[in-house]
Amino acid sequence: MSVRAPASSPSPVTGVSGTRRALYRWQLDALVAWLQCGRRGVIEAVTGSGKTDVAIAATADALRRGCFVLIVVPSRVLMEQWYGRLTDALPGARIGRLGDSGRDEPTDCDVLVATRHSTAAHRPLPPEGMSGLLIADECHGFGGGVLRRALLPAYAERLGLTATLERADDAVADLLLPFFGGICYRYGFEEAIADGVCARPRVAFVGVALSVEERAEYIATEAQLVSARSHLRQVRGMPIEPFGAFLAAVGHLAEHDAGADGRAARDYLDAFAKRRQIVAQSSGKYELLGRFAPAIRQAEGALLFTETVRAANHAINRLDPLVSIELITGATARRFRKDILEDLRHRRLDAVAAPRVLDEGIDVPDANLGIVMSASRTRRQMIQRMGRILRRKRAGVGVRFVIMFAKDTLEDPSMRFERDGFLDEIERIAEAAGTFDSARFEEIDAFLAAPGPDVVREPAVIGPFGTALSPGADDGGARGSGSAGAVEVTPTRRALEAGEQSAWWALAQRCEGPAGGLADRQDSDDLVAEVAGRVGFELLYAVVSFLRWDEVGPLHHAVWRRAAAALPPVERREAEELPYLEPEPLDLPSVLKPKAVPKKLSTGQAPLEIILIDGQWYMRCIGCATLSPPVRFRWQVLEQTVDCRCE
Repeated sequence: MSVRAPASSPSPVTGVSGTRRALYRWQLDALVAWLQCGRRGVIEAVTGSGKTDVAIAATADALRRGCFVLIVVPSRVLMEQWYGRLTDALPGARIGRLGDSGRDEPTDCDVLVATRHSTAAHRPLPPEGMSGLLIADECHGFGGGVLRRALLPAYAERLGLTATLERADDAVADLLLPFFGGICYRYGFEEAIADGVCARPRVAFVGVALSVEERAEYIATEAQLVSARSHLRQVRGMPIEPFGAFLAAVGHLAEHDAGADGRAARDYLDAFAKRRQIVAQSSGKYELLGRFAPAIRQAEGALLFTETVRAANHAINRLDPLVSIELITGATARRFRKDILEDLRHRRLDAVAAPRVLDEGIDVPDANLGIVMSASRTRRQMIQRMGRILRRKRAGVGVRFVIMFAKDTLEDPSMRFERDGFLDEIERIAEAAGTFDSARFEEIDAFLAAPGPDVVREPAVIGPFGTALSPGADDGGARGSGSAGAVEVTPTRRALEAGEQSAWWALAQRCEGPAGGLADRQDSDDLVAEVAGRVGFELLYAVVSFLRWDEVGPLHHAVWRRAAAALPPVERREAEELPYLEPEPLDLPSVLKPKAVPKKLSTGQAPLEIILIDGQWYMRCIGCATLSPPVRFRWQVLEQTVDCRCE
């Protein structure tokens, strides 16, 4: 018999080598949604929920189908992390690297992991005659003028991964959504906590007073904002609330408007940055920090978040005599960074302080205490930081956030107009949240010392052969609220979707035929068509193709035969058939006087060059090679123009 039930040992969740063989329920739902969107789309899932496992499942299936896979990552550190994960999960595949010292070509490997910059520079395309899948990790970062060249249209299948598809410019609407097709699945902290994938935190907002000098400087800077803010609030189309939308609109005007609106926007941002610096470096925060030393020592790992390296150094100087703490910055060598994180993992360190280098993608050891010296105005950055701490914990271990703020400033949670959007989010998901005066430290101690939950919910896990590995898997019906295009829930669908072993086992046996013999091919195809009509073909394909079955049998082959017709590529489907989710709206005001932008080639070069021919100087268009009139001296050519024929 070619399909058998999973063995009782080793654990079907991890397999022999420790590589994960199962998927969380949301991960399977996300892959189903991606299939429904023609294998093109962005999956938005919060940090720590397991986006990498989704990508590995998609990669394994792409290799089975004979596709080449390119995985584009933000940094060399992440390239090495992905390389290690893929090597463990896909032992039979050739994994290559492009970036740093890696110089592999697509013809040398089955999966190529490349940094954004290396991909933009070398543009590695699928080998001739092969289709390709491009996976973009932290895909929100591909909007820049150079990095957008890493989004290669030669790859027909595209999967973007991000905690939140958010940028302050137009790149989401103009570049990222058109390239990836749209957002096919969202998975937020509320869902992750409800599923047991993430932990619920206790959040203490602790206020400190500015010194007399800091308050005077803050008031003076605040006065500079008044006239700029007054002007901006009168701009037509300017969103006033929430504050994040207002700030994004101000940034848009500052970058693109050359008139009075743009000047007011730039004045506002300059004063805003200065004001943030005053509160971020408040001496009261560093004086208070030492009081948290006992909580840091008692925690199972602590992370200290600052906005600048200078602030991180101040924090280190305050805490170093009291706890074992190290600093990681962008300048920290990779081997030292690895050593520091390993020391935190094995509790040789109590804490790690970092400005922004730990915000995106880095594999940070589990920690259950986060101290935020200055909250970021970027929702994406705060989601990254929250995800570092909110990873699920064992029973009895509580998750704690301490968020410091300067009282009666823009950081104060009681401020309404300039209130950080992330404050609403973290309060909504918190087990408990309280605002404390720094002088009432006994109350803060008692709040943070509360024990974690006695019982931790086990996430719904769908294991090899579709076996439900936890009680959470049999809740019936689709879980992912972000799942696009769900079909009607029937008893059969509910049983199969819940991962019930009996349902999938019975289906596999029916494809096998009596007494373990091979069923007639047509009978197997008919059975698959019947089941697909009840549960949706994408779900059937996902369970057969993305979960780790012990062996491949007639059920798999019947599903894969049908896949060519049942899963047409996105190019052969009408746009309205693709069930993408609506992106978060970004309201931007109109630019009344656009800035003059110098024209450049797609490579980032200026489109003109100065050349010397037979002793005379010319200006030449790089595109069409048209020359300017000749001049005797090089300096004179700068006054020449070219009648360019390029379109």
